[in-house]
Amino acid sequence: MSEFNVEIIQNGKVTVVRTEGYLDDSGGKVFRDRCNELIGKGQFFFVFNLEKTPVINSTGLSTLLDIMVQIIDYNEGEVAITGLSKLTQTALQMTGVMTLCEAYPSEEEAVAAISEAAG
Repeated sequence: MSEFNVEIIQNGKVTVVRTEGYLDDSGGKVFRDRCNELIGKGQFFFVFNLEKTPVINSTGLSTLLDIMVQIIDYNEGEVAITGLSKLTQTALQMTGVMTLCEAYPSEEEAVAAISEAAG
């Protein structure tokens, strides 16, 4: 598998995290480290764009869930997700991730929703 990459875009108060590659053990570590770094800097409003992450294994799902709980429950932040394939959307629904956030058809719509929540 190719290397997992994370691109960070700041859009006002919203941090857009674009992932690319297979979200597995090693990809999850990269994702967790980057998100923890942002949370440590006071970023609590996120859009996760998973358009270029067509497959997430159980460890990746667990990492995604852990980060979302940290943002939403511990820091009163908000998360939106976009770019889901049918496979990833089903996996996120089955693991309860989709009970924590909304999925949007486009990054622009997700950013608009989180911007509103961020005030």
